[in-house]
Amino acid sequence: MLRNSRGIASLFLGGSKSRLQWLLKTEIAPLTYAALATTTKSTQADDHIVQEKSLLNLTDVSTIIQSGIDGGSSVKAFQAIQVLSDWVEVKKVDFKNDIEKDENFGRLLALLERDSQLNNPLVVLNGLKNLHRLGLSDDAYVIQSMEYALFRTVGRRWVIYLRSSSQCAENHLLWNVRKVSIPVLLTILRFQVQHQNTELQKKVLKETIDTVQRRWVEVKGAKEIQIIYSNHELFSLDFLGRLDDRTIELAEEMSYVELSGIFCALGTVKRRATPVLRALAFHMAKQEDKLPPKQLSNILFAMYSLSFPDQVLLEKVGKDLIPQVASITRPPVIGAILFCMGQMRWRQQSLLEVISEWVENNTDSCRINDLVSLVLTLACVTYTPTNAETLFMKIISKLDNSSISRETVWLDVVWSLALLGRATNDHIASVLDPSFASKTRSVAQHLRMGIKLKLLNINAVAKLMMQSYNGPFLDTADFRDIIITQSRNELLLSKHVQSMLHNFLPPPKYIQENIQTPLGIFVDCEIAVDQKGKPIPIQDYSDNFGEANSAKPLPEGATKMIVFVWDYKDYTIGSQELTGVNKLAVYLMEKIGYKVVQVPYFEYNMRGKTIKNIQYLENKIKEAAGVL
Repeated sequence: MLRNSRGIASLFLGGSKSRLQWLLKTEIAPLTYAALATTTKSTQADDHIVQEKSLLNLTDVSTIIQSGIDGGSSVKAFQAIQVLSDWVEVKKVDFKNDIEKDENFGRLLALLERDSQLNNPLVVLNGLKNLHRLGLSDDAYVIQSMEYALFRTVGRRWVIYLRSSSQCAENHLLWNVRKVSIPVLLTILRFQVQHQNTELQKKVLKETIDTVQRRWVEVKGAKEIQIIYSNHELFSLDFLGRLDDRTIELAEEMSYVELSGIFCALGTVKRRATPVLRALAFHMAKQEDKLPPKQLSNILFAMYSLSFPDQVLLEKVGKDLIPQVASITRPPVIGAILFCMGQMRWRQQSLLEVISEWVENNTDSCRINDLVSLVLTLACVTYTPTNAETLFMKIISKLDNSSISRETVWLDVVWSLALLGRATNDHIASVLDPSFASKTRSVAQHLRMGIKLKLLNINAVAKLMMQSYNGPFLDTADFRDIIITQSRNELLLSKHVQSMLHNFLPPPKYIQENIQTPLGIFVDCEIAVDQKGKPIPIQDYSDNFGEANSAKPLPEGATKMIVFVWDYKDYTIGSQELTGVNKLAVYLMEKIGYKVVQVPYFEYNMRGKTIKNIQYLENKIKEAAGVL
């Protein structure tokens, strides 16, 4: 039942004894046809139906249809249609050959047509669903009749089309739409959204939407809010604004399951209503209950989809997941959790430990995608689990370019293994081979730059970190067209730091900026200092990061430096650890003889006084040079 509402059962029982054990398959509640029958005919037929042999026990189509029309009861007719649609769905019978050709099938449909205007909307809606499952077309008369019944229910006026000839009589009747609950209207909406092939179907949907929007004050249940958010594109912005306010207001009273349902619905449709998300996250984080792993993975996916990695909610999800990981039986759940952790850069060490242990114990049941997710995530958040030796021994043997057919995925795996220091000579050679690069030229344009950068990273790892490697290398001259882009926030921070450096490192003689290196790494600044930490002209000593000879050797005691300006996205969530590619950048620069100056966003204050920022940067340079 929906919260804060009497529910459909109390609204539609209408005196029925509800003794027939036949469940109505709706999105709101599992009610029986007998319980839903509100007309005098249906109520009178109820006692008779209970005495009849259950339709579930009948074994052939003719008997089912005959039983449905015996006594002229629409309740039995609806039951018969549901049984037949179930049989068609499981391919027990064929509609065209076994049902439509039955001589009594037309009488069964006529019985549905006759009472469709008298039955309550959930009965009509369920009948429509079953008729569609059977295979009837949208222009079938019985479908049209039921659609008009729904139109009458949700609209302020309704139309009756007479069957004879092409005569049509319009009877405009005022209808008290408050007799139909919001949950029922939303159930109709969910069905009609999927059936928009006729003008009548479009009218029913429009009237349903208009009615829901007029009666927005009656939207009180979490399930109702979830359905509306799942179909948010159908509603006006004014209505959605009111719904956002209502959701924030009701969030405190909702259960963990209800809160997570709404949160995941927003994630599914990618509606980033920030005030609502904050309210939902706040109240979810306060819950003492625990959700099952599958639902927790859905919350993680919603946070990823919405770019809303709320730190407090992540702590709650991690705390709830850790003790439940061992009991997970489905590898896709593990794969989904890992995927979300990697995409959000979430470095939850305890969770990564238990997941790594789970994968080691269940390697044979894991899909290749799950193993790939593990490798990519560990590389992204730069975490090496305690069981790394045995874990990688098990999974690397299952990861090769024969089991991973897509070149881009194989490149991601090798690149990640290189970041983790687990790539073998064969791994490196497989992607640096000229034939591999030629295969990647067919990928989408927006992926090509990332592919080239990863190849350059791998090439640099092979040259600088793998002394035993004797395979092919890239010709970096083919990669001169690379342009590494930065986000707006990254640009603002980097430009601000550079402008402060200009106060004691005038460009271009003493500082080179925004360099795209042949290592596949972007460098914010390159400078040089003497043994006392004082600037010297970098132009005289630059060697294109190991790719060329410098104009003259460095003075004794002098050193070259690079400056990395790190923004929020350069770090993992949950710690102040750099992401894998940034850690690799630092390590490669150190390998070719540079001292690295790191300027993290959480230390550098763009709004601070100029003199303080200059002093901060001077001290950073002297500290890296070893003179402070």
